Amino acid sequence: MDKWTRAYKSLEDVRDLIKNFPCQKTVVYTYGVWDLLHPGHITLLKRARELGDFLIVGIVADGPVKELKGDDRPIQKFDDRLSIVGSLRCVDATIPQTLYDPSDELLFLERIDILTKGDDWENIPGTETIEAMGGKLVKLSYSYGFSTSQTVSKLTGQLVRKHGEPI
Repeated sequence: MDKWTRAYKSLEDVRDLIKNFPCQKTVVYTYGVWDLLHPGHITLLKRARELGDFLIVGIVADGPVKELKGDDRPIQKFDDRLSIVGSLRCVDATIPQTLYDPSDELLFLERIDILTKGDDWENIPGTETIEAMGGKLVKLSYSYGFSTSQTVSKLTGQLVRKHGEPI
């Protein structure tokens, strides 16, 4: 982490930071690929931040992204995505997320009050975990007209997968 970004490589650092928050402070977690950042991403992150006092964003590692979206994704490398999202003012911390399911990170961080994701997902990985931890899932409305997959399709002239659906 440098002085201009809030991109953490260590989950321990973020856990140590949030464990000292007063109990009335709400910690929010969201996650995703965050590849080719667009206005829909920014809208979701601002809405997520408005749900609480501290927003942690999990950046999914390259391997699970390839499994979900295909071998040509992500476009940007993991460290670049971690840094870009960590540079946004509405984001308090970005952390590495090993799998697409954030359950391991949620459990390790111990103190997450709200898990949020766009409502374009039918089954949201991490839901059972956040509920077992005493937190809740909040689905945020999807920003229609913005999609990294659509942008990649325009650039390549080929259809691409959004959430792992067949082409």
